[in-house]
Amino acid sequence: MTEFPRPQLTPRFPLPGGQDRLRRLIVYIAHCCADAKYFGLIKLNKILWKSDFDAFAARGVPVTGRDYQRLPLGPAPKEMKPLYRDMLKDGIITTKRVDFGEDSYGNAIIEIRTIPLVPDDLSLFTDEDIAFVDAAIKYYWDMTGTETSDDSHGIPWKTHNNGDPLPYELALLSDEPLSRQDRDRIVQRARERGWNTD
Repeated sequence: MTEFPRPQLTPRFPLPGGQDRLRRLIVYIAHCCADAKYFGLIKLNKILWKSDFDAFAARGVPVTGRDYQRLPLGPAPKEMKPLYRDMLKDGIITTKRVDFGEDSYGNAIIEIRTIPLVPDDLSLFTDEDIAFVDAAIKYYWDMTGTETSDDSHGIPWKTHNNGDPLPYELALLSDEPLSRQDRDRIVQRARERGWNTD
């Protein structure tokens, strides 16, 4: 059987500014979403993830370059919890608790909104970077946290376990079903390589 080289995957993409890129983007997103009906921590994580992975899929370079992991409610930056805690401690952000009542099962629906306390600083980003962020904000604008979470549960999320790293190459996978033509082509190539296709 032919051995194929293992692909090198990119869990983190080194970009100027390092972790500060994520910190600054959180502040920017919080400013942009100040008037959004829904803007809890789940939505913040999904905007970050969509910005980074859409940018990587389109141009081969993410916006923040930080590591992501699979969590029960969808992808999130691996360092989000300690970084967010430090931002609160340093007076960069604060939070506001918003009560949306109860769901159909009687469970309280509480959202923790991120409130920026400093102006945004986009000096580490290009206009193209921010265009991906703005597109992600627009995409999720009217969605609740549950809806953004559900939206992020595509092939990259489904094929990993909680806590697993989510390398940027997963952005190249599609949730669209294969066309019959694509499926036949894949089966033909598998047969040519001697793989079992039954």
